[in-house]
Amino acid sequence: MKRKDFLEGATNNDQNHRILSWEALQLTTGNVVEFGSGHGSTPYFRRYCTDTKRGFRSYDNNKEWAEATGAILVNDNKWDEINLTDVDVLFIDHAPGEDRKFQIQKYKDIAKILVIHDTEPPADHGYQTRQYYPQFKYWVEIRSNGAWCTMVSNFVDLSSTHGKGNDGYDYIITNAK
Repeated sequence: MKRKDFLEGATNNDQNHRILSWEALQLTTGNVVEFGSGHGSTPYFRRYCTDTKRGFRSYDNNKEWAEATGAILVNDNKWDEINLTDVDVLFIDHAPGEDRKFQIQKYKDIAKILVIHDTEPPADHGYQTRQYYPQFKYWVEIRSNGAWCTMVSNFVDLSSTHGKGNDGYDYIITNAK
């Protein structure tokens, strides 16, 4: 899968996570996991991972979404019962949004790169994820007029992604540290 195919239809709002997800995929070679499936992420990750022979798992707590996307159903929002040990890219975009902070803490020293969606400051009132970003060595985000997306890592230097964004998308990538 080529970059233009992975980013097809990505906007500066609900699909902007694919921009940083692409960067995370380019910086790693191992397993990819998503918490929170959807038409804007799951088929792209699945196709990319199939094409590159990488492992991919998707989890969702909504039965209809899990069935529609082929994700593993997380019963009763028991995200804490998932225990990943071998993951390069973890995409966090699941419900309830208030659980995201716990998964960030849990996987900060396990996943090589975490890509977290809906990280704009107004959303932090509920999600409360931004307070954990300083616990990472590397931190890059897309700041837009809509939803923001943040990529963090304690293992992979993300500086190669700094300053990208001159390809027609309405976003800014900044090193937040």
